[in-house]
Amino acid sequence: MKALAEHDPLLEGMYWIQDAGACCGVYALDQGRTLIDAGNMYGLADELLDLGPLDRLQRVLLTHSHFDHVGGLAEIYQLASPVLYAHPLTREYLRLLRPPFPDFFDALERDGKLQLIEDGTVLDGNPPLQVLHLPGHTAGDLAFFDPRSGALFSGDAVLANRTRYGAALSKPDEVSGGRLQDKVTSLRRLLALPVKHLFAGHGDPLFDKGADQIKISLATLYREQDKDRPERAWLAMGRDLMALGQSGDAEQCARKALELAPNDPEATQFLSALAEPPHPAG
Repeated sequence: MKALAEHDPLLEGMYWIQDAGACCGVYALDQGRTLIDAGNMYGLADELLDLGPLDRLQRVLLTHSHFDHVGGLAEIYQLASPVLYAHPLTREYLRLLRPPFPDFFDALERDGKLQLIEDGTVLDGNPPLQVLHLPGHTAGDLAFFDPRSGALFSGDAVLANRTRYGAALSKPDEVSGGRLQDKVTSLRRLLALPVKHLFAGHGDPLFDKGADQIKISLATLYREQDKDRPERAWLAMGRDLMALGQSGDAEQCARKALELAPNDPEATQFLSALAEPPHPAG
């Protein structure tokens, strides 16, 4: 278990329980009173006992319905009785898991232990968390943002790992409602969020470079859509950043596009437009 406050004191009370094999990592907040996802590994309860008795666990926040994020709930509910929070679409896709999990979630719902949350909800706690609906990997993907520290708990909507050609991307799971265009829209939305740290469902915690990883993820996704014209990915990224007023980063994207295609008229025009002084109001 890793204490995140070792890197940033604003992350006091937050811990990362490392993923292992076909399992996501788990984040414990407020000294173990809140979990983000539950992984799919035995021994999670033992890890949590290092933070205090398990009866202090008040809630588990699900990012989505995949088994590597929810399988650990079976162990947790043998020892504690937290409230489970999920998006309404995630609730529907939980019915697709193998038995006995559909019955398990039905029982939680009957007992009032399953609460549905939507985009824009603010969850009270230490810290308060903004709920973001970020469909793409599945239809019900949620992320949780702590404005105080700039920490984004992104599940599989954004991954923390890099590849040789960019960022690792989670594929849309069409069975669970995942759609590529939704993923593009969700990543574009995150560009406007003041993310500092990225705590994803897979990979190590990414400190201080969360916003960069979001940009690289979106650029990678654009490139996957047009592999024969990689300069177009940089142009699309540059336009997104320009729309947010991030002209410096937009210019870097334009120059990268021109490196790949020196005579591209769109890239040349875009870079020229960036160099023009803004027109005075009125």
